[in-house]
Amino acid sequence: MEKETLYRYVACQASPEEETAVLTWLEADPAHESELAKVQRQHDLVALSAPVINELYAKDRRRRFGSVLRRWSAAAAAVVLLAFGGYYFHAARDFSRQGERLLSVSVPHGQRVSLTLQDGTSVWLNAGTTLRYPALFTGRERRVEIEGEARFEVVHDAKHPFIVRTYACDVEVLGTKFNVVAEEENGLFSTALFEGRVAVSSRLVPGERLVLEPDEMVTLEGKYLCLAQIDNDEEYLWTNGIISLTDQSFSELMHRFEKTFGVTIRIEREPSIRIGQGKIRQSVGIDNALQVLQRFADFEYEKDEQNNTITIR
Repeated sequence: MEKETLYRYVACQASPEEETAVLTWLEADPAHESELAKVQRQHDLVALSAPVINELYAKDRRRRFGSVLRRWSAAAAAVVLLAFGGYYFHAARDFSRQGERLLSVSVPHGQRVSLTLQDGTSVWLNAGTTLRYPALFTGRERRVEIEGEARFEVVHDAKHPFIVRTYACDVEVLGTKFNVVAEEENGLFSTALFEGRVAVSSRLVPGERLVLEPDEMVTLEGKYLCLAQIDNDEEYLWTNGIISLTDQSFSELMHRFEKTFGVTIRIEREPSIRIGQGKIRQSVGIDNALQVLQRFADFEYEKDEQNNTITIR
């Protein structure tokens, strides 16, 4: 099946005859579904990359490449032509540089976001997290930057390693599933590996590097990396809207509650708390969550709806 036809299909621009042909092609071989999914991702990339390409279009016109660029009806069409092998033009080097420009996604407190990067890598962003990434991965490495907490399922590509940059460490992978926490203002960093293999290289202590195997994690102790086994799988269920209460201090739980429920929590008196095992769902709301904790700790709380704050006493 010609890719131009598939693109028209996912863009809802195919003729009735072409739609019938695509459906017949899909039924002929289950493997065709993955090929169509790839085309769908390329189609979605058009909307993502349009601002970058539009700027490149305008810049190249100023550089008197207008005679070449006028052959393209729109900036989005340029992305389509490039995606399907289209035309090589004088500004290809500029396009590569523009592709490395970082886009940014910031998740407000109280929300979670999932997205798929241009290479097919899936990313889940927890509340209060910022991800910076290029519209196109054009270099030898696939680099992204993270502040907060994110879970990655990286598409394998041995020739283009995937690197997650944080304030404390760089996490390099080939194809794997892992969780990263990087909160510079709180001095927090950790990486937990579920599948595959990752290398964590410190940016605070030159030359310090640890390689993780599945079910291992690395944390930051002071400015040094510390390797350990994952002892609480429930801690990484946040992608499903679940908050782990296991072995968390009261202040740690309040920090999680602030991000998860999108509120500001002031602690005037911190009670002692020890929960062997437990978890709650984000969907229960902040009041129910605090009432659950009151079964394990002696405290009262006051809620200010107008200022969206909670005071613990």
